[in-house]
Amino acid sequence: MENRRLFTFLMTSLLFLILWNTVIGPKFFPPEKNKARVAAVPKAGDPAVDSPQVVAAEVNDTGVSASDPPPEELKIPDYPAQELTIGSVDPASGYALSVQLTSAGAAIEGVRLTSPQFMDLEHRDQHARIVGNNPTPDRTFSTAVALIDRQLEKSGQTLETTHWNLAGRTEDEKGVSAVFEYVAPDGTLRIRKTYTLPKLNLTGKELEQAWREDASFYTLQVAIEMTNLSDQAKTVEYEMQGPVGVLLENQEHTSKYRDIHVEFIDGTKGVTTPAGTVRKYVDTRETEEGHILTAEEQFDYLREEKEWTSAFRYAGVDVQFFAALIAPLDDRPDDVRANSATKWIERTFPVLIWTDPTEPRKSDVSIRMASNPVELKPKGDGDSVTHKFAFFVGPKRSELLDQAPMSAGQVLNYGMFGFVARGMHYLLGTFYGLGMPYFLAIISLTVLVRGCMFPISRKQAISAARMKELQPKLTELKAKYADDREKMAKAQMELWRKHNINPIGGCLPLFLQMPIFIGLYTALNSAVDLRLQKFLWINNLAAPDALFRLPFSLPYLGYDFSLLPLCTVGLFLTQQKMFMPPATDEQQEAQYKMMNMMTLFMGAMFWHQPAGLCIYFIASSLWSIAERKLLGAGSMTPAAGPSVEVIVPETNAKSAAKSRNTSSAAPEQGRKVPGFLQKLLDAAQTAREQADQQREKEARKGKKR
Repeated sequence: MENRRLFTFLMTSLLFLILWNTVIGPKFFPPEKNKARVAAVPKAGDPAVDSPQVVAAEVNDTGVSASDPPPEELKIPDYPAQELTIGSVDPASGYALSVQLTSAGAAIEGVRLTSPQFMDLEHRDQHARIVGNNPTPDRTFSTAVALIDRQLEKSGQTLETTHWNLAGRTEDEKGVSAVFEYVAPDGTLRIRKTYTLPKLNLTGKELEQAWREDASFYTLQVAIEMTNLSDQAKTVEYEMQGPVGVLLENQEHTSKYRDIHVEFIDGTKGVTTPAGTVRKYVDTRETEEGHILTAEEQFDYLREEKEWTSAFRYAGVDVQFFAALIAPLDDRPDDVRANSATKWIERTFPVLIWTDPTEPRKSDVSIRMASNPVELKPKGDGDSVTHKFAFFVGPKRSELLDQAPMSAGQVLNYGMFGFVARGMHYLLGTFYGLGMPYFLAIISLTVLVRGCMFPISRKQAISAARMKELQPKLTELKAKYADDREKMAKAQMELWRKHNINPIGGCLPLFLQMPIFIGLYTALNSAVDLRLQKFLWINNLAAPDALFRLPFSLPYLGYDFSLLPLCTVGLFLTQQKMFMPPATDEQQEAQYKMMNMMTLFMGAMFWHQPAGLCIYFIASSLWSIAERKLLGAGSMTPAAGPSVEVIVPETNAKSAAKSRNTSSAAPEQGRKVPGFLQKLLDAAQTAREQADQQREKEARKGKKR
């Protein structure tokens, strides 16, 4: 009995201790955290100093004895504000970029292109500033390190806003580099950032070719080195800002705004996210939350909900003619680079830098990269880790973007007929390389393309001519079977079969021409080489010709009055009037009116298209008109089928000529008179026959003698 009571007492006591330590104590009597439980330090002359008694020193939760001196406050480094430029805008300098750096966050303030081809549209005496056009304090390649930012928190600064120390700048014949570094206030970690820009000692034609074809010329290398200065291992995580303020020019007329592009190394499908889509993400979230998100809330939402976690090959932002892309320079195998535990960047996510209050698609967007934890060994061997990145800033040319490490074919955005667009770009560059100005290169490209398409155009015209011949019979069939569509369809198919006509024969050439048309449109709409090229009153073939500025804005068209779209539409309407047969009923007349309306609608679309594209369509329309006028409708009709006259050979040349003259004397009603080229061929044939007749007469006279 006594043993049972003892056992019950022990179990109850044990249960009470467990409940006290796990529930009652922590909940009702929580321990005071970070309490400085340090014994009073006796002053000089205090009796306690001479007392042999030992004062029990309490120890705080950091393991520091009360007898130790109090820890010193963290000393925030006070580095001076500095700015410097690496590279140059001087074309003879050997650089393709001029990069403006700032000690604030050791970041990139702006990047300009050196080539004289890339001047600013609004200030033609200045080189185009491709990166750094944002009205916000955000800067490209600013870097946040959580361990250091926690130490800077009380000062109201962050590693992205505080000034770093400019540790050095070196330059030689291979290029220039600048080094920034920042030591954590507690002295245990150093972050060093190095920018390196290559230099090519080229001149003349070689320099121009490098500007067009050498991607390394436009690539800035950025290295981030993390060094452990303490005797204990450390884990470091950083976030790095992508390109901000990518140049958005010709805003009134451009059809392409800022887009985020990300392609991955593990086979994941690439991502293209327009600025308007990023803004919609935030709008949707604000609708769900019922209030306007703060900048911090927007950032957190995009970071956690719209991130991409696959290892990327490159990520960045592009506009119509330029791109700013970042690629990790990681030499490890792809399977290691793509592994979730060993990849450098844990996630990449979009960032809304600035919102256009009137048109969200014009907003400034970027990407941000958050690293995986980086393990740093204690001070000594292996205490430093370096991550290197390539930063491409340049024009969107296939020769530049196809090269490693970017391999950014997606940025060119050629669409489903990209192979055609690439071919057109190549031909355009070839014509320009022969010494032609770009407007003449466009016209030459038009002549070449239309010449190659002549067989297709001829078949299309033949099909149209033969269908025109059958138009009266089709009208009769419609009147005969007006109340029976099924019989009408069968009779129509029988008529086509009898006259050997393929009903889709006229449409097939159009389908064959579509890839060429779309490829040409894409190529000329994205050809950076047309930028700032001149022709007559046009000073930029990559934008509408903008003959003059209107004092008021037209709906959809805007303030600029452009002449080339009007010329293009006028030629389209002329072609329709010249080559389409007159309407035979009200339905066909309504179709013609609809086609005219569609042509006018296309004119409105052409209003915002580059002048170079309008020049192509004007040249193409003139070619079509000349082609039909020279060949004529007669030569378009094939010498086959029941609807075509068959000439039976005769033994007497005179009767044959008479037969031809009789047949041509009364042309079939509704058939167009043969064109100029056909008339020349007929005249040559007549002259040859007359010469044969003259030789026969002379031969007969010789026999009589």
